[in-house]
Amino acid sequence: MPPPAFHLRLRVSLVPPLPLPASCRSAYGFPAATPCRLAVCPLSVRRARRLGGPLLSALGEAACPEGSEEELRRLLELLPGELRRRVEGHPELPALVEVIMDLGRPPLARFPSGDFLLSDRPISFDDLRHATSQVGDFGGDNRAGISRTLHRISAIRNRKGAIIGLTCRVGRAVPGSANLLQDLVKDGGSLLLIGPPGVGKTTVIREIARMLADDYKKRVMIVDTSNEIGGDGDIPHPGIGNARRLQVPNQEMQHKVLIEAVENHMPQAIVIDEIGTKLEATAASTIAQRGIQLVATAHGITIENLIMNPSLDMLVGGVQSVTLGDEEASRRGVQKTVLERKGPSTFTCAAEIVSKTELRVHCSLEDTVDALLAGKMPHVEIRKLGSTGSVQDVSMQKEQLHVDPYENAAQLACDSLSNARRSLNSAFYLDSAEGHIVRSTEVETGLNLYAYGVCISLMFQFCKQSPLYFNFAFNSSGF
Repeated sequence: MPPPAFHLRLRVSLVPPLPLPASCRSAYGFPAATPCRLAVCPLSVRRARRLGGPLLSALGEAACPEGSEEELRRLLELLPGELRRRVEGHPELPALVEVIMDLGRPPLARFPSGDFLLSDRPISFDDLRHATSQVGDFGGDNRAGISRTLHRISAIRNRKGAIIGLTCRVGRAVPGSANLLQDLVKDGGSLLLIGPPGVGKTTVIREIARMLADDYKKRVMIVDTSNEIGGDGDIPHPGIGNARRLQVPNQEMQHKVLIEAVENHMPQAIVIDEIGTKLEATAASTIAQRGIQLVATAHGITIENLIMNPSLDMLVGGVQSVTLGDEEASRRGVQKTVLERKGPSTFTCAAEIVSKTELRVHCSLEDTVDALLAGKMPHVEIRKLGSTGSVQDVSMQKEQLHVDPYENAAQLACDSLSNARRSLNSAFYLDSAEGHIVRSTEVETGLNLYAYGVCISLMFQFCKQSPLYFNFAFNSSGF
C-alpha cells in the first residue's frame, strides 16, 4: 500500500529571522551567515504572471518590459510605507500613471480606470521631504527624476519657494510603441508628433530614437529638455538604445543646444521633445534645411492647432494672407483674399496621436496644410493596432467642402478649418464603427449647373431651401 500523500507548504516571511548563535550554527552544520537581499515582487504583478500575461497586454503601455518592475519599485520608494503597500496591492499596478501628493490633502494614485484614494490621512511636510530626498535636483522647470529611470517628479511651490506638492509621473520604455510609424521613419523623412499631454508622445519618440540608432544604424542625437527621453542622471536609460543624448541646462537654451548638436556632433537624425517656442521652431526649421532627419513632438490635438498658433506655424510652413487678382480668384472659385502656406514645411509628415493604439497620419504635411487652408478635407490615414498587435489602416480620400461665398476672408479661414475637422471626425467615427479594415479611394462625382441671367438673391434663396449642397464659382461679372 503506497504511503499517504502529503503537502508541503512554505511560508516566506518579510521579517528577517533572529540570527543563530555561532555555537549552534557550527554544532548543526549551518554555513556561516551571509547577508542577502530579498526581492519582493508586487502582488498584482504576480497575479498577472499567473494569468499568463493577459492583464499586462490589456493595459497597453503597461505591458512592462524587462527591468521596468525594478524601476517602478524605485518610484514607489518615494511613498511612505502605508501608501506604498496600498499602491502595490492595486490590481492595475502595472498601468499606474502617476501619484499625486499635495500638502494637507489625501494622496491619490491615478490609473487608467480612474483615481484611487491611497489614504484618508493628509500629506505632511515630512512626507514631501521623504520623497524629495530620494530624487535629483529640481531644475528651473520644477522637474526632477530618479537616476537611470524614466520617471518624472514635478514640484508645486508656494510663493516662498517651498515645495507643497508633488506629481510623481511613471515613465516606461515600451518596445514596439512606434510600429505604426515604422515606414515613415525608415524613409528618412522628418516626422512631427502632435497630441495632448499624457497621450504617449514621449514614449513613442523614445522608441523612434532607439529604432533609428539600433535598427537603421544612424547617428542619432537626442536633445533632452527635461531628461524625459533618456532618463535622469549622466548615464542614459537603455530604452534609447545606441542613441546619444544632449542634456539641456536651461529650457530657454534649447534652441541653442539644437544648433550645437548639428555643428559639433555630425548627426544623421535629431530627436526633440516638446517644441513650444518660436525660437525652437526656427532652429528646427534650420536643421531640416541642412538635410538632417528631424523627429519632434508638439502639444496640440490636430494640425489646425499648429496652423493657428503664431509661435509654431513655422513648423507647417507658416501662414500668410494673400490677395488674388480677379482672374485668379475666378479660376479658383474663391474670394480674393485667401490664406496660403508661406513656405516649405519643416517636417515631411505628421501624426496626430489619438490614443496609444490609434494614429492619424498625414503622409504629406504640406498637402494637408494646403487642403485645410483651402477649406478641403486632407488625405489622412487612420492607423490602428489590432487586438493581435497587427497594424491596420483606413485611408480617407480628399473631398471638397462647401463654403458660403459671401463670408469674409477671416471668417472663411476659421470656418473652413473647423468644418474640415468636423467632417473628418464624423468620417472617422463611421469607419471606426466597422470591425474590419476599410479602404476608400472613390471620389464623389457632382453635377455642374451653369446659371445665366439669374438673379443672385433668387439663386441663394433656392439653395437655402434645397436639401442639396452647392459649390459656387464666380467670374469677373458675377456667376
